[in-house]
Amino acid sequence: MNPTLDALQSLDVAPATVAALVLAVVVLGVTDPVLGRRDHRALLAELAADPAGAEAARVRFYRRWVRGGWLWAAAVVALVTALPDVGLAALGLRAPDLAGLGTSVWRGTSSAVDVPPGDVLETAAGMLVGLLLGTAVVVAVLRLVARARSRSAQAPRAGSGGIPLAGSAALTPMLPTTPRGRRGWAALSVTAGVTEEITYRGLVLLTLALLLPTADPRVVVVIAAVLFGAAHAYQGWAGMLATGLAGAVFAGLYLATGSLVVPMGLHVLVDLRALLLTPRPVRRRDTAGTVQPAQPVSA
Repeated sequence: MNPTLDALQSLDVAPATVAALVLAVVVLGVTDPVLGRRDHRALLAELAADPAGAEAARVRFYRRWVRGGWLWAAAVVALVTALPDVGLAALGLRAPDLAGLGTSVWRGTSSAVDVPPGDVLETAAGMLVGLLLGTAVVVAVLRLVARARSRSAQAPRAGSGGIPLAGSAALTPMLPTTPRGRRGWAALSVTAGVTEEITYRGLVLLTLALLLPTADPRVVVVIAAVLFGAAHAYQGWAGMLATGLAGAVFAGLYLATGSLVVPMGLHVLVDLRALLLTPRPVRRRDTAGTVQPAQPVSA
């Protein structure tokens, strides 16, 4: 039993509303993987064609994805606001219930769920165990992938810019090498953390709850995680698996708190971690005292 999912599944929603939400999820699920691969390949082509302008190409890439993310999130918020029988609370845009986990954790436009005291502890304990296990699995997978890469003859050598992350072959060319680029990556991380939670947790879980009104929470979480992993197809199978597992953890946090606030914060931190695993650019001065372009420090 999960109060958040129960509340969403119990919404009395018109068929036209469900159809509009399903259409939005289908468009999201089809276009995100395709556009992600296209943009990533275009970036790689730019980097190969003009190595000297690599960082400028990355910054343009960040800006393009930032614009796309916010446009998608704005469209989803507008859609849910305009449709009858649902609202922002049904999208997870509400304050989290961290104190009384499981007790009236979600109040939508047309329903509220009150959980008996005995079920509160069961729900809280179950979600906590699930989150801990999910986090442990994500960490274990990332470590296994990093270990396999280090043993591979084709793994990047120290100083080559490789990072010990699943999907690093795709991610490494995207990473910044200058302070300007790092600011761009930070903006992209914040954008992804906020907008992907609105789309892949808020929109997708709401739609699945309405389509599958009797489904077990684990089924809903797995389907949403698969869609989220597929959206990162440009990272390859390892990257898709890692992001899918991370998406399951984010979904668990949402269902546990009834809000997207906590998974948004964790998502931003997860994406920002790449900056901690890459060399920090330093500025140096030439003999005349002028500042030279920042150069990455060898690992």
